[in-house]
Amino acid sequence: MKAYISVDLEGVSGIIHSSQTQPSEPGYNRALELMHDETNAAIRGLLRAGVSEIVVNDSHWDMRNLHLEKLHSDKAVHLRSGWQKPFSMVSGLSEAARRPDFTIFLGYHARAGHATGVLSHTYRAQIFFEVTLDGKPVGETGLNAALAGHFGVPVALVSGDDAVCEEARDLLGDVMTCQVKECVSRYSAVFPDYQSTLVKLEEAACQAAKSKQHWQLFQAAKPARIGITMFDPAMADAAELIPDAKRIDSRKILIEAADYSQAFRLMLAIGALGASRKDPHFS
Repeated sequence: MKAYISVDLEGVSGIIHSSQTQPSEPGYNRALELMHDETNAAIRGLLRAGVSEIVVNDSHWDMRNLHLEKLHSDKAVHLRSGWQKPFSMVSGLSEAARRPDFTIFLGYHARAGHATGVLSHTYRAQIFFEVTLDGKPVGETGLNAALAGHFGVPVALVSGDDAVCEEARDLLGDVMTCQVKECVSRYSAVFPDYQSTLVKLEEAACQAAKSKQHWQLFQAAKPARIGITMFDPAMADAAELIPDAKRIDSRKILIEAADYSQAFRLMLAIGALGASRKDPHFS
């Protein structure tokens, strides 16, 4: 049995502020320790369940946060690190030879615009005001689950705050979740005892691997429709340079494609183009 873990940082216990999520900020090094601890807890749980190969995809920021030597040492564990990756947070699922039986979304956060989700955003925090899939607002959980589903890979477990756990169940159905913190506001949360959280996460990963009845294969409609509302009309100006991107109004771009993986990559490209138009002096 093969497993895949997409690891983000904002949904990890102990994380409540953007200063903890960027390499240039003072809280980042401590945040990395927490990120490694949760990743290792999930790895231990999967190994207990008999998983023979675990690919860990570093899915935060520039995707160079996890250090190989700090991950649980086992020949079953492989780290996918660095940027540029063709499918970003779920890179590698398109490779048939190493395709996993299921995926885990670890340390995930709520979608952009959620009322209380800790550090809520969707991919490009300063570029994407809102992203919809088939007309429904989604976050990274939904977008990534749909890409995994496109390649035939179900989601077995989602961990993070209570907002993202609720979001996952609402979208995916009876998927297993592991809540590691409770939202108060976008920059505030209640954290339970940390060691107890790690034990809980290890057990959740173990049970998720064994509970195929809870694995959820989520697939977008055909054709897939991804709507992106940008923060700034200038960002939409740049995005509409892509031939397959349709300008809907001053800030909204629509992608429509029969192949969801193509729509997903167009979304990433639109994010990159939008970032090129971010004005550092007037925003």
